[in-house]
Amino acid sequence: VFLAARSAHNIFFVMTCHRIILLPILLLSLTFVSSSTCEAITGTMASSSLLNNCKLTYFPIPGRGEATRLALTLGGISFEDERIPFAEWKVKKPTTPYGSMPLLTLEDGTVIAQQRAILRLVGKEVGLYPTDHLLAAKVDELMDAQEDIGSKVFYVGQGLEKEAFLEARKKSSIEPDGVIYQALSRLNNNLKADTKYAVSDELTIVDLMMFAGLSGLTSGMFDGVPENVLEPFPNLLKVRQGVKSHPTVEKYYSEKE
Repeated sequence: VFLAARSAHNIFFVMTCHRIILLPILLLSLTFVSSSTCEAITGTMASSSLLNNCKLTYFPIPGRGEATRLALTLGGISFEDERIPFAEWKVKKPTTPYGSMPLLTLEDGTVIAQQRAILRLVGKEVGLYPTDHLLAAKVDELMDAQEDIGSKVFYVGQGLEKEAFLEARKKSSIEPDGVIYQALSRLNNNLKADTKYAVSDELTIVDLMMFAGLSGLTSGMFDGVPENVLEPFPNLLKVRQGVKSHPTVEKYYSEKE
């Protein structure tokens, strides 16, 4: 048996039993490429409809659910915004995967828990998560850092009487050696100063998470933290303002009023 190939014409010559059989490689290649391409396209189309008619479950406050609400809205996804009254949480809590919210329930009943996991899924589906691996890692890094700030704020002043508690929170927020101030400073210093948003000129899920978290920090929800706590941090202010002024975000909040 003899096998040879003429690359110029993409044809196999197969000689067996003194006969030559011509096999057009190009045709065979197209067959295999078409098959794999169809699978890839089908997968992409399936992914694009993955979130349709999903349900986001969280408390009736912005909190840890707001960034996902915004991501779904920015992606043009039709979703149910289920808001669980605080009075019902005691009954709801044992039914959740980790005793926490938010939860994302897909149309087929699949439940995804944990804020950042939900955000990453939604971000990938609606184009708010970088396809570049390095930028994606930076987005993840900054989301983790933003999450840390909430934990630090919560623990400052714990166990103190009310007046001492409020004073401890205030000092931690405005003094350069304060835990809250330092956490905000580190986050600010790790954002790009020459881009519109946190990691680039394109809006991503970390911008939405930072917007929601930082807005909560300045809203008075955290006792003792002054409303002007972000003033020393221009990059944090830039991201917050960039999200706030996005036309879709503006429309979302105007319709909620």
